Amino acid sequence: MSPRPDPMPSYHFTSPTGQDCSPFDPNGAIFHQGRYHLGYIYQDGGQHCWGHASTADLIHWQLHPPMLVPGPESGIFSGNAFHDQHGRVVLSYHGLSGLSQTSTQFAGGNCLAIAQDDALDVFHKLAANPVMRDPGWDPHTWLDGDTYYSISGSNPSSGSVASLYACTDDTLATWDLIGPLMHHDLPDVFPDEDISCPDLFQLGDRHMLLCISHIRGARYYLGRFEHQQFYPEVHARMNWPGGACFAPETLLDVRGRRIMWAWVLGSPSTMTLPRVLSLGKDGALEIAPAEELQALRMRPQSLPACDLPADADVVAEGIAGDTKELSIIIDPQQAAECGVLVRCAPDGTEATAITYDVMRSVLRIEMGRSSLDASVMPRTYAMTFMLPAGAENPVVERQEAPFALQPGELLHLRIFLDRSIMEVFANGRQCMTQRLWPTRTDSLGIGLFARGGDSRLIAFDAWEMQGCSYT
Repeated sequence: MSPRPDPMPSYHFTSPTGQDCSPFDPNGAIFHQGRYHLGYIYQDGGQHCWGHASTADLIHWQLHPPMLVPGPESGIFSGNAFHDQHGRVVLSYHGLSGLSQTSTQFAGGNCLAIAQDDALDVFHKLAANPVMRDPGWDPHTWLDGDTYYSISGSNPSSGSVASLYACTDDTLATWDLIGPLMHHDLPDVFPDEDISCPDLFQLGDRHMLLCISHIRGARYYLGRFEHQQFYPEVHARMNWPGGACFAPETLLDVRGRRIMWAWVLGSPSTMTLPRVLSLGKDGALEIAPAEELQALRMRPQSLPACDLPADADVVAEGIAGDTKELSIIIDPQQAAECGVLVRCAPDGTEATAITYDVMRSVLRIEMGRSSLDASVMPRTYAMTFMLPAGAENPVVERQEAPFALQPGELLHLRIFLDRSIMEVFANGRQCMTQRLWPTRTDSLGIGLFARGGDSRLIAFDAWEMQGCSYT
């Protein structure tokens, strides 16, 4: 058998050391002094730390000293970054309890550290840490007027709920518990779903609470934050069984864009591409890859419009690869399903289908033929952290997300292939994240298909993608 293809992504942000990190949550994301700063959890000597990289263009990354290392905490877990009323960058993080490398016993809780320079290379931790005590975790902290607020994550299995704290003390040392963050929950949220890695911000004329549940991955609420509580109106997911989108984190840049990264579960340790979140005219979430990624495009190719006959695959002649961006527009016409095939072996033994199911209003990634090696085929729930003891994940060979075209609307797929990672954006309204592990070095083909009726290819553009850089 030929060597397994290189799984190391080329143009996604990956662990700068090449180390497999678990977790690899993005943390401390903030736009400051003209640069995008991104922290990430990594492990050193068995302890969790925050690494740090920054970029001016979302492509070329500069590595910094770690944002946070343990001491007196025994480990540094998730949180965020914000500007205080003096314009300083402050990190909000969860400090793990226990004995640190400095042989100091630390009572776990949510903590703060203040930047000492504009490069954000040095942070001093508050002597009062932890300023918010357990049982919460994963703080998200921000300034609103002259009041600081902080959300503390929760785990329903332990009887805790996401809590809101407030502080009017300029030293940030004294925090008061306000009460539960959520005024109520919504019917499509399961009882065992926690609110972890919370991120609350204004988006258009609403507020968005972005978070995870450990057993189902990234999700969000749209609603209103008022009277010191969050009133949810909509709940939706960014990950579905079989997917790999976890631990999202956002920042607001100087252009007013809300930019999100998330940890792509699996190996090697990788972030999603930067995604821009916004609200459409209908008040629904829109999600798109950051426009800066277009600078990575090279060697453009295209195909002419053509009919896609029912139940027959059409090969994209001359277009292949595993580090590509594809922009494909299809008119479904009479087809029951239509879509794109990627990472195809010449004999069809390996292939992954991105399918729009017209009747079911579903966007689907079909992994049944993604890999000849069943031991690495991503067939199960990725979120196993909080399953009950002895529980087994169900087999999942298709990741399915809700998605519907409006009458007369064409299907527009933007597909980013980066070796072991695929991200699929549909009409700016839906996005799916998937790990792919083909075994064959020639599983590089791309094709199109229609099922149950004819459809038509309207436009097909493809680019090879350059890699990002680290200095």
